Amino acid sequence: MAPSLQVCTVLLTTILASSPLVLAQDQVVLPWGPPSEQASVDYSWIHKLGAVGDSYAAGLGAGKRLDWSCSRYDRSYPALLNSDSFLGANPNRDFQFLACSGATSEEVVTKQISALDDNLDIVTVSAGGNDVGLSVIMNHCIYQFFMSNKDNCETALSETWSKIENELPGNLTTLLDALKPKVSKRNGTIYYTGYARFFGTDDDTCDSITWAVWSPESESAKQYLTLERRKTMNAMVDAVNKRIRDAVEKAGDHVVFVDYDRYVAKNRGRYCEAGVVEPDPNRLGLYFYEWKTVDAGDNSTALSLPGDDVPKGSFEGDIAEWTNRTHQEHPDWKFGPEEDEKIVLGTDKERSSEIIGDTVNWLLPDFWKRVFHLRPMGHLLIANLVLDKIAETRIKLTEARVSEEEALLETT
Repeated sequence: MAPSLQVCTVLLTTILASSPLVLAQDQVVLPWGPPSEQASVDYSWIHKLGAVGDSYAAGLGAGKRLDWSCSRYDRSYPALLNSDSFLGANPNRDFQFLACSGATSEEVVTKQISALDDNLDIVTVSAGGNDVGLSVIMNHCIYQFFMSNKDNCETALSETWSKIENELPGNLTTLLDALKPKVSKRNGTIYYTGYARFFGTDDDTCDSITWAVWSPESESAKQYLTLERRKTMNAMVDAVNKRIRDAVEKAGDHVVFVDYDRYVAKNRGRYCEAGVVEPDPNRLGLYFYEWKTVDAGDNSTALSLPGDDVPKGSFEGDIAEWTNRTHQEHPDWKFGPEEDEKIVLGTDKERSSEIIGDTVNWLLPDFWKRVFHLRPMGHLLIANLVLDKIAETRIKLTEARVSEEEALLETT
């Protein structure tokens, strides 16, 4: 029996009661039935599970870090899926967790899909955001880690729209064409997760808010979270999701789109929700990390200090390169969006700002490594949606196969 798709209001603590995966106490709207319904589904047929994609698949910042080079975390939705609490205890299940922070769809194809085993039962994927430069927009239009001139934001937005229209569709088709041969022809299925819009757009409370991190000589250079800007960036996420959905629909019955965006919006889980005065990094129900967000189990002291250096080409690596460049050009500038808490970089970690091999020097408090990424409750949401889709797709594929067999018998 497939899990119910009814929307019910429950406490996250009741979903995984007595489980180490309990994440938060805030009330949210969830797109699945009670735990007892999911427990009735048999997932023991899943012997080979794979996960590829970008930092959203790697789970950047969510839980404990599993590796350095790709920033995979143990509360990412692929890791949650593989846990006993989701797919159940199965000593015969193999799990290939290959997602990597900063990966474009091309890199997913050449470095991750090529390394996957054949005959996978389930594979999840998240990719496309890095293809169109969403992190570049985050830099030029929001945090301004590299303080360029004000026109750079409009240029970045224009370039991203062009990539969404002209490059992304082909990239997605190429990725799925490479991934489909990796799944079992009988029941193997690809679950492609989209992205969520980052901003609430119901009022103009955030119009006077800037998250620019430097104190330049000219305050007019700073970008603000205006309603128009937030709507534009949300529209870009919608456009990326539409391209993913279109590619999935063209790819056949063994590819399924997983859309979690509407649940994040329903739960007021975005930045600048109506009436919220930003920054509010630890408000109940926030699905995305802000700087200074602290999850249950986090070491807040460690997060407030510069941690390990970061891989070049990763999401964190881009932030480090932009920030280090500005710091080199303006060593007297103080860092931080909040005027009363700005810091001088390098006081806690005296290091050069050079890139050494594949490593970029990290000078910021560590909580900056995960901004604009999903917190554990977001990954919990996606994992449950994927779980529901797995059960639903299994039934559809079985029914289709039975119908084909019956039709074949009738013709013989």
